[in-house]
Amino acid sequence: MKKLLLSSSFITIVVMTLNFIFKIFLAYKISKVEIGLFYTFMDMVAIGIMVFSGFKDSLIRAFDRANFEVVVSWYFLSFWSLFLIVLIGEILYFTHNDFPYSVMILLLLFFFNALMIFLSYLNAAYKNYKIMLFENLVATIGLLCIFFLSSLFISNIYALVVAFIGSFLSKILFIYFNLPQKITFRWHRFNEDVKKFLRDTALSSSMYFFSGIFISASGLMILKLFGDKIILAEYQVVVRSIFFSLVAIFVFPLNTFTFPQISKLVSSGMFEEITRIEKILQKYLLLFFIVLLIGTFFTKYAITLVFPAEYSQSYVMLNTLLPLLPLLAYTTFAINIVKSFDRFDLALVIRFTGALLFFISIYIFYFLGYSAKSIVWSLDISFIAMFLLSVFYKKKLLG
Repeated sequence: MKKLLLSSSFITIVVMTLNFIFKIFLAYKISKVEIGLFYTFMDMVAIGIMVFSGFKDSLIRAFDRANFEVVVSWYFLSFWSLFLIVLIGEILYFTHNDFPYSVMILLLLFFFNALMIFLSYLNAAYKNYKIMLFENLVATIGLLCIFFLSSLFISNIYALVVAFIGSFLSKILFIYFNLPQKITFRWHRFNEDVKKFLRDTALSSSMYFFSGIFISASGLMILKLFGDKIILAEYQVVVRSIFFSLVAIFVFPLNTFTFPQISKLVSSGMFEEITRIEKILQKYLLLFFIVLLIGTFFTKYAITLVFPAEYSQSYVMLNTLLPLLPLLAYTTFAINIVKSFDRFDLALVIRFTGALLFFISIYIFYFLGYSAKSIVWSLDISFIAMFLLSVFYKKKLLG
């Protein structure tokens, strides 16, 4: 597991570095307002995709304990039925908001994104770690290559749209041709394994939805409540680029690779091993916290050095978020323990509480007359609440 985590972190660093450099390049090539609106539009697409997130964990669990061929047939049916429902919701929301793109762009982005995660989750269930390690790198390389090629013929903003579609397609092809088993979707009757799979999926999807909704909706909230497109661009281009790149490097691998391992340890009753892993993680996170605190003194200079001058004040928002990154990492680890006890309901309570507090707090800041920058304070409140709840439930389950 340690080797997988290190490999994943290294590749994620490469992917995030490429994406970060690319975003810096875009900040110089595309106007501040235009790029802020584009990434907010992509957030709208991402919110729809989050509804499917729970399929991954439930597929991993089903592969270990169920007649997987039966579950896969219902995975296909339930996933694409849900896709049609969510697509209608995406279109309705899109038509009531003033985005400078056509509905066809929304349809293409949403479909290829959904197909990409459909195959990615299936590959994760097979525990095909080699492909899991490299799939995001393939998508990023596809994004960059297609953007620079298409920008020779169309405007930069529409080249970005084409590049994202091409990125999804690159990952789709990479996973499909490297699946360890041939995909067969024969019809199977509903049974107890399928019932448990769908129940776990519903609970896990709700958990992931509420864990990500406030992050993806944060840009939409800035636009809808405050109407500040300048702060929106600073948040989308600088703050989210840096903070969530660090989340991808230090938090996502914990979810991808520790959940299957923790699940096995819980099933075997090896709680002492879980405690040992936890103590090691705590030491790393404490060191990480100290590094981040020191780093806040240099963010202003780093942003001024790298981004255009018009983004220089975004360091204030970034410094408000950075110290809480270790809390996010530990929260992910604790929730993996909770899920391994099949307590997806408790994981849902944790994420729902975080989302609820985010929306409550941002509306309070809005009515009190605070600026759009208060969005990061709302995120802080949410992160702290989820950390405290996850620690409480983890201790309760481990005894």
